Amino acid sequence: MHAHIFNIQRFSIHDGPGIRTTVFFQGCPMECVWCHNAEGIPQYLEKESENKEIRFPGLKKYTLEGLIEEIMKDQVFYDESGGGVSFSGGEPLMQAEFLIEILKKMKDLQIHTVVDTSGYAPEKLFSEVAILADLLLFDLKIVDNDLHIKYTGTDSIQVRKNLECLIKQEIPFRIRIPLINEITATDKNLHDIISLLENNKWIPIDLLPYHALGEVKSNKLQNAREYAKLSAPDDERIKEICQMFETKGFNVRIGG
Repeated sequence: MHAHIFNIQRFSIHDGPGIRTTVFFQGCPMECVWCHNAEGIPQYLEKESENKEIRFPGLKKYTLEGLIEEIMKDQVFYDESGGGVSFSGGEPLMQAEFLIEILKKMKDLQIHTVVDTSGYAPEKLFSEVAILADLLLFDLKIVDNDLHIKYTGTDSIQVRKNLECLIKQEIPFRIRIPLINEITATDKNLHDIISLLENNKWIPIDLLPYHALGEVKSNKLQNAREYAKLSAPDDERIKEICQMFETKGFNVRIGG
């Protein structure tokens, strides 16, 4: 058993509690126009096989034992900070069989685990992963199905089904909302999200303002995908968005 990993980031403090090692799985079912990890989209593997001049930094095949060895190199930092390992991407559930096995191994080793997911995965696999992880970071981008398809290439129905799964099973998770002007940071979309979560105000909310790293990386990697002219809300608008959620009783923070 092996997995394709395009990056291992050590000493991460934004992907869960404490100091963490974040493992980025290659592969994603979505093609969000604002993606900041575009090298995690499957089309890059196809391009690499077609054009030997294109190289993707860090793309490597790991066995289960090999990845565990890499993760455990940082155990001292997990123990001291209350950290652990976070599995991100791409979408880690694209390699669900491997993800499930390594989550089981981490549980045996008493290493805290986080899975950062788009929520777009078959319900059975999603539920199995969610039960094994100590915490899920659940990206909630756009509620309206037509707009979700337009900007991510996938529908929002499966995402909402898996969100319901988390709520019903009372699995620890945080909602992450990327903020992009005229796409996700519109009043309509934000009110749609608030309405969707209205009866579950215990769910913590992370607001993630857009940054241009994905566009820079896209150009560097010779990505043919065209980026729209994207921007993050200014500080005043972000404060306004915070208040929209806080006045409804949600606990909100900027960043994750």
